[in-house]
Amino acid sequence: MKKEKIVGLLLLITLFAAPGCKKWLDVKPGTQVDPEQLFNNENGFMDAMYGAYTIMASKPVYGDQLTMSFLDVLAQRYNCQATPGHLFYQSSLYNYQDAIVKTKISQIWDTLYHSIANANNVLLHIDGRKDVFQPGNYELIKGEALGLRAFLHLDALRLFGSAYITNPGKPAIPYVTTVTGGVTPLTTVAGALDSVIKDLTTASALLSGYKNINPEYLDPENQLPNAWLNRRQNHFNYYAAEATLARAYLCKGDKPKALEHALNVINSGKFSFQTTPRINDFKDRTFIPEHIFALSKFDLAPQVAQYFQAIDVRNLGREYHLTNDYNPGGVIEQLYETGSGGVSDIRYALMWSVSGGLSFPNKYWQDAGSSRFRNLVPLIRLPEMYYIAAECADTETGLGYLNTVRERRGLAALPAIQDAAILQAEISKEYQKEFYAEGQLFYYYKRTNSPVIRFTDIPGSDRVYVLPLPDAELQQRQ
Repeated sequence: MKKEKIVGLLLLITLFAAPGCKKWLDVKPGTQVDPEQLFNNENGFMDAMYGAYTIMASKPVYGDQLTMSFLDVLAQRYNCQATPGHLFYQSSLYNYQDAIVKTKISQIWDTLYHSIANANNVLLHIDGRKDVFQPGNYELIKGEALGLRAFLHLDALRLFGSAYITNPGKPAIPYVTTVTGGVTPLTTVAGALDSVIKDLTTASALLSGYKNINPEYLDPENQLPNAWLNRRQNHFNYYAAEATLARAYLCKGDKPKALEHALNVINSGKFSFQTTPRINDFKDRTFIPEHIFALSKFDLAPQVAQYFQAIDVRNLGREYHLTNDYNPGGVIEQLYETGSGGVSDIRYALMWSVSGGLSFPNKYWQDAGSSRFRNLVPLIRLPEMYYIAAECADTETGLGYLNTVRERRGLAALPAIQDAAILQAEISKEYQKEFYAEGQLFYYYKRTNSPVIRFTDIPGSDRVYVLPLPDAELQQRQ
């Protein structure tokens, strides 16, 4: 089904299994819900927003393909090329015409635009129903809907459009702002970025009156009576809007604006770096104090066992494993530069585990004693804002931002750097170390039009960096 043609609000009838979240409407699976009925009270708008978040947490997008598996396979994070029968073997070769890979790409496209349809449905009705909201919730929900629409379009652009640095005027994706029928024309890379920035700027203004962030946002004992003000890191909050603006402006090459918005997050003091005791004591491997925006995914354990653990009754075998070499001279040692002090890096020492004789990133292992530390997928974390600031500031100041992250990860500060190109190379190394199983490295390679993707002989180019539009989408446009 073409998602931009959805007229009604098709809800995934499941429970959004997060403490403090209201349950879904009591209707049968697959039921088409009348928008006029859904949006006659505040709870209907909340349910619609939970619908958007739940779709985002599904496997075709951020609950799997755009974080821990497909997108990191494209960035050569795992050794899938070594196993021709591997589930992601053809993906690792950038064979986008392979039937299995085409299905993955089509599912990504459809699910992104399905979630956009949910956000657009909220925006279609919300201005006419201001009277149903308790104080503040109109601004919060409208801001989140606008922010999500921009966030999702930005990632669609980062997947299916050319990089701004290579061809800003090339048609890329439809920027869909309605729920009526008809095919939305493709927008250029530059035009889509402008629309993203416009929506995010409006969202930031709407959300700016609600900047409270609870660093222990998953603590059930630390919640407010207004449910929409709780777990703000699991909502598209004010700082998520500012962080996504930093991403968007950096994609556009507007470094002063990217720096401005990254610093709005950094200087807020609302987020802090992860510590070794939290990893050891609580198994907090997604680094909750750094979460700017994260999703709750209640069914995470089975797929984590499938991808990242070799001994489990649900495990499907080596053809599904997402692993890498962790031994003297192996890939992980090269990434973390263990020969020059990298052994002290907590991302090397604490974020990899051996299972069945294989080495896996353990970020999503569901072995924490408390449910507060399980079932989370981070989409934006604090270090990215420091990397953006490092790239956008002058070289001396930028090195300071980069060294802040290095020191918090247990590494020595880099000595003075005078050459911006050398600093950029160090930033690239940090992206490779930091975002395992989060999907961000592929976007970095693409944004910088890197001719080299580490650990593959296939050069970076539009053949690699631009996913083809699904066949069904192309047929709609003939």
